[in-house]
Amino acid sequence: MSKENIKIEASDKHLRIYGEKKEEKKRDRQHYSEIVYGSFSRDYHFPNPINGKDIQASYKNGILSLVIPKSTQSKLQKIEVK
Repeated sequence: MSKENIKIEASDKHLRIYGEKKEEKKRDRQHYSEIVYGSFSRDYHFPNPINGKDIQASYKNGILSLVIPKSTQSKLQKIEVK
């Protein structure tokens, strides 16, 4: 699978990884075959907000690695009592 076929989307507490692996035609004789092509999608939900702008993704030798930092912005706001 090539990295061009992988897509990553992030929102406040949600991460989606999806893509498609295309079938490769082989010229050799095959004695055993599995379905190793098609589209895929994985959704991950986090308990705390993530910082989508600073997510780092790398793909090497068939392994996708992600660094997902927590968001520094808090949705909880303190309200002063007057």
